[in-house]
Amino acid sequence: MSNVGIADRRIHVGRQSRALLSGEVHYWRLEPSLWPTILRSVRALGLDVLSTYVAWNFHERAPGEYDFVGRGEPRRNLLGFLELAQREGFWVLLRPGPYIYAEWPHSGIPERFVQWHRLHPNFKRAARGWMSAVVQAARPYLATVGGPIVLWQADNEADPWADVYGSQLGLDPASPGLFDEFLTGRYGQAPERVAAVQAPIAGLESEYEDFARFRHWYAAEIIGWTTETYRQLGIDVPITANTYSGWTVQNWRDLQLRCDLVGPDLYPTAEITTNPGEMRQFQDAVRYARTTAPLAFIAEFEAGIWHGWHRRVGVLSATHTVFLGLSALQAGASGWNWYMLVNRDNWYMSPINEAGVPRPDLAPAYRELVELFRALDPPALDKLTGTAVTFDVLTTPDEPLLQSLHAADIEYEFFDVDSGHLATPLVLYGSGRTLSAAAQAHLTAYVENGGSLVFFQTLPPNFGLCLPEGVTTAAEPQRLRVELGEHAVELSSAAAFSYAAAPGVPIRAARVTPRPPTQEGGYRHVTLPIGETMTVGYVLQRGRGRMVVVGLTPSPDLLLALHAWLGVGVPITAATPSIRSALFRRADRYFAIVLNSSGQSLEARLKLTSDSPLSVARDLRTGREYGLLDGELVAEVSAGSGTVLELTGGPPSLK
Repeated sequence: MSNVGIADRRIHVGRQSRALLSGEVHYWRLEPSLWPTILRSVRALGLDVLSTYVAWNFHERAPGEYDFVGRGEPRRNLLGFLELAQREGFWVLLRPGPYIYAEWPHSGIPERFVQWHRLHPNFKRAARGWMSAVVQAARPYLATVGGPIVLWQADNEADPWADVYGSQLGLDPASPGLFDEFLTGRYGQAPERVAAVQAPIAGLESEYEDFARFRHWYAAEIIGWTTETYRQLGIDVPITANTYSGWTVQNWRDLQLRCDLVGPDLYPTAEITTNPGEMRQFQDAVRYARTTAPLAFIAEFEAGIWHGWHRRVGVLSATHTVFLGLSALQAGASGWNWYMLVNRDNWYMSPINEAGVPRPDLAPAYRELVELFRALDPPALDKLTGTAVTFDVLTTPDEPLLQSLHAADIEYEFFDVDSGHLATPLVLYGSGRTLSAAAQAHLTAYVENGGSLVFFQTLPPNFGLCLPEGVTTAAEPQRLRVELGEHAVELSSAAAFSYAAAPGVPIRAARVTPRPPTQEGGYRHVTLPIGETMTVGYVLQRGRGRMVVVGLTPSPDLLLALHAWLGVGVPITAATPSIRSALFRRADRYFAIVLNSSGQSLEARLKLTSDSPLSVARDLRTGREYGLLDGELVAEVSAGSGTVLELTGGPPSLK
């Protein structure tokens, strides 16, 4: 018997361990005689972990009768595929549902059971029969008894599908259901209601919050029941769950409490390099996975796309693949599962086709990414950043703040207010005005223990923060000069707080020469306020830490000045537009991951904060070496792509 677990951001089987870097291969959609050829092509890319769904409605030959050895149809030979995977030296992530989606009829569910939502007693009874059968068949192949299965997935993208099963769930006021039970548990009794509010509407915020929490609760209940059932049936390897890319349907943290590993499914468009918002949201999903899970794992990572979405996503080139992989690594991913690694019936643009032949235009890019992954060893990397942004799954993140961090090339983590995980020397408040008692306690403890917590124009209650006596504007073309110690910064702000008497050390600003106006008649008018001063914020000491209110719209220059003023270094930042960078450390080795989102190759000018200046940077893609002078580096980065630089000569720090 071998113990199988997740530790140090890796999968461990006895004394062996591997990073969780895998590819999806749907055995039942491929010709069995070609399985050996396909797996050899997968191995040639450098991968040693496979992932596959197991379709309930494909393996069920008649109600309650299952075929896992291919008696009537060779493609049903799941056990033969597992034996082949083991002979070829692969570990396996098995995904037997009950739901699989997978662009497959009825999402893998026998049609006679589709009528019930996933927590309906009739569905659970039927699903347990399937789960029992697939566990009985696959249990001899678990890694705990010497087999290849190291991970087992519970269900798939757990979702109540409120638009489909609304009446059953009690979302229709005429039909009681689980929603009523949920409200009773939340409030002690079900409040009177007309209907569930399934979209944010002014005046009905609390009703919408009830629905949002219900959806999170339902998804967690699915994963909880499925995981518990698999455990009862004998699954003793780690159990995983996957989510959508956002947080509206699943609360990833709650799902993580019900299983062993949770990760998102991410499918960016081909335009991600020209859409900074899409790139940031993609990386934010990875950042939040770092907060919630024992390893930041992308459960489904785009490798091609399915029929229908190909029109929306576009043509996925080799360059796109490299950019996407490096973007994930830059945000701090520890592993991923390429979906799909091998083409099949309704899937396009995978690196290996249905015959097991690597595509000459795509496969080399995947192989190079695997080589870079192995050279970096992401599970062993520490991301160097002193910055985090507060995060609440029920609140839309502060978009101007996140956009400005992205534009300033300041890498950050997420501080989950409900768990208090991933605190850094500087935390920027990006959540809403409403906070749970636990969130308030975590933030208060963070400050009192020495942290710096910065608020902009959202001031939640219960922190002793003062609202301004007035709110003015310094919108374009007007400009303010904000004094942050020795680090003054000029900016425009659509709204600006104005305090008559700040409760702490004041932060002062003065109106300065505006930008040229866009029309001829107004310039003299906007110059009239030049020289006026105001207090736009303040600093309060709290315990060993401080709370800072800066009543302005965040901007890249303001954030860089704030970091310098508060003494929190930015380990690496790019002075070249369209360049993003992040710095990592593994033992005494340092790596910079650099991305170029422009349409032309650029010489990226990078500034590194270091006590002992680094002297040499070696490009792991090209082998080219660059010298550093006074912590500055200029390196060439290809258009719409990126690279990894190994840095030597002195250890960077956050000072």
